[in-house]
Amino acid sequence: MEHSDRDRVMRMDLETRVLRALSLLRDNEPEDGYYVAFSGGKDSCVIKELVRMSGVKHECWYNQTTIDPPELVRFIKEHHADVKWNIPKYGNMMHRVATKPGAPPTRSMRWCCDEYKEGGGDGKTKVFGVRAAESKARSLRWKELSPDSYNNHAVCPIVYWTDSQVWEFLKHYKVPYCSLYDEGWDRLGCVGCPLAGPDRQTKEFERWPAFERNWRRAIEKNWEAYKDKPRRDGKPRYHAKFKSAEEFWNWWRWEKKPEDPFRQDCQSGLLWTNDPSDENEP
Repeated sequence: MEHSDRDRVMRMDLETRVLRALSLLRDNEPEDGYYVAFSGGKDSCVIKELVRMSGVKHECWYNQTTIDPPELVRFIKEHHADVKWNIPKYGNMMHRVATKPGAPPTRSMRWCCDEYKEGGGDGKTKVFGVRAAESKARSLRWKELSPDSYNNHAVCPIVYWTDSQVWEFLKHYKVPYCSLYDEGWDRLGCVGCPLAGPDRQTKEFERWPAFERNWRRAIEKNWEAYKDKPRRDGKPRYHAKFKSAEEFWNWWRWEKKPEDPFRQDCQSGLLWTNDPSDENEP
């Protein structure tokens, strides 16, 4: 059924596809309204407009990661002033990376998504702009009605939409989107995210060099702070494998991407996202 639904949606024309999404939102509307997870990206802009068109009760929330592209943050402030902001509990992410016990977030083990991207809306029915076309993990994990990573009920109106269908909607309904897409960026998110891989990190750091300086400063401070401190079980931390802060930075910067596809997607709900602060560190 899941694959047939996906194939059917992909063949629909724009009007039919929009009507399906609106019906999905209306049929599952909770009494207390939806919690709409809004990132400012193109998919979030689509679901925010669909929710508005549906007339359902809702609130839109943006999780401030503190390391989103400045153009994206300006876009949200200018075009989506109605969106509410979740302020991170631990403040600036780079300060958190520098001071949190254990290893920084890596390609195979990350705590940053849980703390900075996925919070908010506890116990609420959520609306996500997640799409199966974005990754193998998402295609296996998400359906139009799915539990999120915390077992909250989630509605995903555009989960089976293709990239071209997203752009068709934005253009047809004249929905504003971040200017970075017109500059060739296909996906927006945390600048320097380790999941992106060295090539994408390099592109991002060339565009926003201050982010590279801040990442490096934070990671080197993390090594300095914990290289000589044993774990809770008395064993040396992973930091002890490295002879210098620079070596630790280079390991983080060029770490090999894991082969497991379920570890290659942010917000898939199937990631290994253990907190590496003590016995669980790499």
